[in-house]
Amino acid sequence: MEKELQELKELHQFYLYYDYKTGEIARELNVSTRTVQRWLSGKAIPSEEKLKQIRKLLNKKRRNL
Repeated sequence: MEKELQELKELHQFYLYYDYKTGEIARELNVSTRTVQRWLSGKAIPSEEKLKQIRKLLNKKRRNL
């Protein structure tokens, strides 16, 4: 559970720092904008599969910076 929370924090920091739009994250992960909002607010936790996709997204974006 701690690892999942850390990944959500990283996604949130990335989201805030790079002004990445919620809709863009949702499209990349094939989920609704509301789902991403719930993850970022801590009201929901993504599945293991979505966490893997979040890792890939973060790594891809970091490499492109």
